[in-house]
Amino acid sequence: MKDTELRQIIKNFPETPGIYLMKNAEGKIIYVGKATSLKLRIMSYFNRSLSVKTHSQMSEVADIDFIETESTVEAILLESQLIKKYNPRFNVKEKDDKSKIYVHITKEKFPRIYTLRETDLINISGKNPILYGPFISAASLDLALEFIRKIIPYRSCKVISRKKCLYGFIGLCDAPCENLILQNDYKRNIQLVRDFFEGKKSRIFSSLRRELDKLSRAREYEKAAVVRDRIYALEHLKQIFAIKRDFQTKFDRVEGYDISNISGAHATGSMVVFIDGMPEKSEYRKFKIKNIKGANDTGMFSQILARRFKNDWDLPNLILVDGGKGQVSATVGVLKKIDLNIPVVGLAKGPDRKKDELITSRVIPRGEIELFKRVRDEAHRFAHGYYEKLHRKSL
Repeated sequence: MKDTELRQIIKNFPETPGIYLMKNAEGKIIYVGKATSLKLRIMSYFNRSLSVKTHSQMSEVADIDFIETESTVEAILLESQLIKKYNPRFNVKEKDDKSKIYVHITKEKFPRIYTLRETDLINISGKNPILYGPFISAASLDLALEFIRKIIPYRSCKVISRKKCLYGFIGLCDAPCENLILQNDYKRNIQLVRDFFEGKKSRIFSSLRRELDKLSRAREYEKAAVVRDRIYALEHLKQIFAIKRDFQTKFDRVEGYDISNISGAHATGSMVVFIDGMPEKSEYRKFKIKNIKGANDTGMFSQILARRFKNDWDLPNLILVDGGKGQVSATVGVLKKIDLNIPVVGLAKGPDRKKDELITSRVIPRGEIELFKRVRDEAHRFAHGYYEKLHRKSL
């Protein structure tokens, strides 16, 4: 199927969260991906420059199907299940480049839930460990666990102490450390978490509603109110993510760059990556500036960008630099030399250092300013941390 035919199919895709399945001419699934907006995510494969790896993948795509989900959380979990089920060729290639992430539920008296890398699986003791995954994006998995925990509190601490931790105080753990929950009740909660990972949301609803009814009949109204709020949160996952999606970028991959130095000494550069509005820390990169003297920020930006685009990494559909017209012009210059047409945004403090000044290489929706600030601040944090490390070494 040609690009024009695929584009025609995509026009009917919904702008809702879900999973997309790319198939070859034989109907075999070769790639599974998740999306906050299925339509925008799939269209991005046709509207941007692609890395060599992604271009190779798209050259084999003959058809694209999708599965809608009620929220991004459910899309994250379903993606992992389908990758495990179909083992698509291009997902395998993607996983080969990254350390896979799993969720481990321990078999303790009060089980702990935490994430670990594939390389750490060997450290798990006992037979048949309870594992969910693999997941590729640590940021996406953290997002899923954050929302699950608001509905079903659980323990994540390595050792149960004698006092509540912060999660206990804010209601995201039922504090077995202070004997505030019975072992059977806690294990029932853990089963609900497992149901969530296995896509059994109706079982979670049924269990929580039974508990609400039981507490109401026993006139334990405070506890009943907590369970009622959890049911409400579960029912409104779809609405919560619909609101979030209104503020999320149509730029599904944004790269942010910053330079950190004092008069050119120990100059470092950073590259941070945001995918679907979330930081993807596994793709962050550090650059040690070479052979540039003095505080030449534009020269430094040119150097790190030139080095970045020598690699076969996925290409962004927007680049953000911490700086003004000089930094934007330097970035555009590098892109022109390698024949890439990617929009560039510069975000700098204005003359009074109190207001952000936006400089763009083309028209960019102003509604994206909050995302740009987050990318800029993260790039600055990452670059400054590397600068301080090199500075300490020199001392």
